[in-house]
Amino acid sequence: MNAAVSDLYREGVRLAAAGRHFDAIGRLERALAVEPNNPHVLFALANTARALGLAKQTEVFLRMVLANDPGRLEAVVVLGNFLSSQGRHDEAVTLLQQALEANADAPELMLTLGVVYRAAGDENIAETHLRRALDLKPGYALALGNLASILSDRGEYDEALRLCDRVLAELPGNAQARLNRAVLHLLTGNFDAGWRDYAARLNIPGKTPVADHGLPAWNGVFRAGMRLLVTGEQGVGDQIMFAGILPDLAAKADAADARVVVECEPRLVDLFARSFPSLRVCPWSIERRDGTVRAHYDWLKDAGGADAAVAMGGLPIFLRTRIEDFSAVPSYLRIDAAEKAHWRKAFADLPRPLTAICWRSGKTGGERAMQYAPLECWAGAIRDLPGTVICAQYDAEADEIAALAETGNRPIVVPAGIDQRCELDRTAAMLAAVDVLVSAPTAVSWLAAAAGVPTYKMVRDPAWTGFGRPYEPFAPSAVFVVPPAAGDWAASFATLRDRLDRRNPAI
Repeated sequence: MNAAVSDLYREGVRLAAAGRHFDAIGRLERALAVEPNNPHVLFALANTARALGLAKQTEVFLRMVLANDPGRLEAVVVLGNFLSSQGRHDEAVTLLQQALEANADAPELMLTLGVVYRAAGDENIAETHLRRALDLKPGYALALGNLASILSDRGEYDEALRLCDRVLAELPGNAQARLNRAVLHLLTGNFDAGWRDYAARLNIPGKTPVADHGLPAWNGVFRAGMRLLVTGEQGVGDQIMFAGILPDLAAKADAADARVVVECEPRLVDLFARSFPSLRVCPWSIERRDGTVRAHYDWLKDAGGADAAVAMGGLPIFLRTRIEDFSAVPSYLRIDAAEKAHWRKAFADLPRPLTAICWRSGKTGGERAMQYAPLECWAGAIRDLPGTVICAQYDAEADEIAALAETGNRPIVVPAGIDQRCELDRTAAMLAAVDVLVSAPTAVSWLAAAAGVPTYKMVRDPAWTGFGRPYEPFAPSAVFVVPPAAGDWAASFATLRDRLDRRNPAI
């Protein structure tokens, strides 16, 4: 690498690390123009493309790296993880096994194979590779963390926690490891330690928006006349879940003669404003630039300003420190009565019960795909259901619905005249007009349960949001259907059918 290329390369890497990905690409492309096959520059471009979500370019650059430097293990690892994130697990395994033939004692290859096999649903083989990585590199923090996830899936929480503690002893500043430990604490109902570690999510790039309000963090205490900003974070489902705390927050503010401004995803504004009338609800102002999500607060002054701020996910550490703190009220979202009446009329002639279904999230890559049952399982579940099946899958394609209906040998009603992805207030009213929702762990399940709709949540393994309970304490209208072993969907759907039969004993 000549001096000019080296300077451009280092500047590109520096800019990428600062989140200025497009500027980084400019420097790196200039370097590549001079040395088109430089593996260091190509690898940096691959990582930058990946940070920007440019899947095709990521793969192209990584394969160019390996074409010029076949023994570059870090590129093999990144490409293996990338392929797995795209659901191409077999290709990832082949790539990694070929690399192992020449590098049999490379712990990073063993680790990545373990990660890929887990994403593909084969936890036994995954564990074998992770333990082999630990044999090769005792105390390997990344292998310990992934092994902890497998043990957690099996319900071996104490051992999983011990492994997480070892990871954090080695990598105390690793926010993802701390968040993983938070999940384990919360799974077992350890609220104090769980919510304390849960704060680490704010330090994970891309997990929450980068905020520019410049306000001090709220300490959990209201002063007379103060104004608190509650900032939105993560996805729609997370915001609906944490909104279950807002009635208690509002009561606490009212008692101190304080005021609360709630920022949320724009699609939730009307629903939240109706549900929490004493709070000022405003849409967030989000900008996506250089692969970073930023939240701007130019609007806050017109909303009355604020003296302190807290992210929605930071409320539980003040208001949900015991299971007794969770409300037993079955709903906290106030549905538009006229809209609900519209859907009751639209569904009036359909045979009952009305069972709405949502089988996956809109994001299904990588480990997320593990959380959703195959479409064939859903087809088997709806085949003998009484009444009418209604589609609550907000982004389902026509061919996907047709395949499910054909395999399940029954029609699926798609509500007409509504965009279930964008019109969440109307969608909540539509869901309130059905008898029951059966859903994967998605925003739809939170929307329905928060509106008081009986909801069966099909989960691969126990969810941390249950805190060891068989239902969602944040939204008790939702109950979990948990398999006896992680990913045993056949058992889960058999349990579901039994519960639905008992729910409708006359049918």
